[in-house]
Amino acid sequence: MADTPLAELADADALAKGWLLTLVAAAPLARAATLPTAELARDAPPLCSAMVAALASDAALERLRPDGDLGPLAARAGRLAGAADPAGAAGALGALRAVLWNETLAVLRHPEPQLVADLAARLGLVCDTVATGAIADVTAPAPAAPPAAGPRLAPVPDPAPSAGVPADVFPSVQALATEDRHEPWATAVVRRMERLVAEGVPSALLAVDVDDAERLLAADLHGAAREALDRAERALRDELRPGDAAVRERDGRLWIVAGATDLEGARALARRLVHATGTLPALDGAPLRVSIGIAVSPEDGTDAASLVAHADEGVFAARAAGVPIA
Repeated sequence: MADTPLAELADADALAKGWLLTLVAAAPLARAATLPTAELARDAPPLCSAMVAALASDAALERLRPDGDLGPLAARAGRLAGAADPAGAAGALGALRAVLWNETLAVLRHPEPQLVADLAARLGLVCDTVATGAIADVTAPAPAAPPAAGPRLAPVPDPAPSAGVPADVFPSVQALATEDRHEPWATAVVRRMERLVAEGVPSALLAVDVDDAERLLAADLHGAAREALDRAERALRDELRPGDAAVRERDGRLWIVAGATDLEGARALARRLVHATGTLPALDGAPLRVSIGIAVSPEDGTDAASLVAHADEGVFAARAAGVPIA
């Protein structure tokens, strides 16, 4: 990291503003008006500054861990973006990660591919560290806000919500489940899970994430990484039963909906998925590995939002524990 001009990322206010603009662009217009902009304006710049410092310093990274002195600041990252559950916190950190990555790439001067790969991996570690605290924070009730002085305008209500999906998810799974959004993967996953739940069919949702996919693609000069991820996706799909569905969120990330499946069956499927990717040809001498989160209905919830959140959180838990399945 010594060759990285991180000093050029010192404008924490600009980074925080970029995060805010990304969040506003991703949210429905009515929900964007309810973002806690005052808290974000206060706490996002020091958070961004701390994360930039952690790109080059293990000591700075330790400060962001839950037991570090900046752990409470990192834990507020999800709520700063209006997140109310683990899926929302993960989405908020994904938006911040994209902003930091774009700005990092912008300051590099003809970087070596290995430096780009190392930076992508390091940024992933920093963001995962912050996400660990942020996801834990949104599982607890938010502290009651003091009454505001003077009158307040009531927030504009959302359009008619999709049945079975709470309205407090950000990025809103409820919003993503409507036809006019630009996240077809969410529409497909939510609708299929809602149908299975409505029919009373025991079912499972698996979030399957190829480890370091973003880093591999960032350093992919000749297309080998993309070909490897395509092979991995085909191998994963080959393990599904007739009637199961696999929906791609992005390269290296699949959501699998399996009907008539309990926890034992879901874990058996997850083990087959791990084996399928583990037997593929190595990429640059290293095998592809996956992290899988599992949610089953009705044990983990009976609405699509809670099941998506549970499976998404499982991916983080598996990666943090160093195991393929959580």
